[in-house]
Amino acid sequence: MLSFSEYIKQECAKEGFFDCSISNSHVLSKEKQYHKEWIAKGFHGNMRYLENNLDMRFHPNLLMPGTKSIVTVLLNYYPQEKMPITNNYRIAKYAYGQDYHYVVKDKLNRIAEKCREEFGNFEYRAFTDSAPIPDRVWAEKGGLGWIGKNTLLINKQHGSFFVIAHLFIDKELTPDKRYQEDLCLDCTKCIDACPTNALFTDTSTGSVSYKIDARKCLSYQTIENKSTEKDIPQNEFRNWIFGCDICQDVCPFNKNPEATSIKEFTPHPSLFSLRKADWHTLKPMDFGEMFRGTPVKRAGYMGLVRNIEWLS
Repeated sequence: MLSFSEYIKQECAKEGFFDCSISNSHVLSKEKQYHKEWIAKGFHGNMRYLENNLDMRFHPNLLMPGTKSIVTVLLNYYPQEKMPITNNYRIAKYAYGQDYHYVVKDKLNRIAEKCREEFGNFEYRAFTDSAPIPDRVWAEKGGLGWIGKNTLLINKQHGSFFVIAHLFIDKELTPDKRYQEDLCLDCTKCIDACPTNALFTDTSTGSVSYKIDARKCLSYQTIENKSTEKDIPQNEFRNWIFGCDICQDVCPFNKNPEATSIKEFTPHPSLFSLRKADWHTLKPMDFGEMFRGTPVKRAGYMGLVRNIEWLS
């Protein structure tokens, strides 16, 4: 008979997660200090929510009382086909299909309920980029990869085109003893390719850490920046109107990415037929139909129009 830890990993694989790790719940004191220093320098821009709930963010038991184990999973979203780039605008690959928040949470809830049927009642909460949780930190602690120079989690076998999610559980599970060393080494492809110089290596504290000034990031500018004025020159947008994949596209660990098998991430059939002229004449009804239930809805019709106008 499988143990709880073995069973939950088996069910994660059945739901399409390509990797899974288990960590003991504990306070992330060092990571909290790093985050506070990053905030103090204003690198988070207008994302004021990152200033909130600092204790809860780095103390799992404050987010879910009784948490003893954290199950972290990775789900591939790399598309079967990429949007044409000739005479076209670009959106980040994670936004092609259905919103991953709902897709992943549904999967995690099914897994947890199966575990309840098998091992009895327990308390849990499912999270995916939807609560104050340092997702990459828990994934790194579970040995699922390392936080690279693009400040994303990189998995040695699968690259970085995936979403990270967690189950907080009030049961003692067997923690993984895996550790993945930093394999970025001397590579600076992501730093060199970033058109706005948002990425940098910080040595001010005496140790090397990889940082991002989110205010310069194209993802921030096209999603989080709510101003009508763009903060960076038009030519630096490189035709991105929602998110940006540049630092991932150039990463050597994404050289031969495997396409996702998750059907919910399949894009609307009309998306790939659009070209620049079509984006400029996109009507609210067309936007609603094409991007219903996708991450692009976060920008809203007017937000997307603003981004397109910035590049015109």
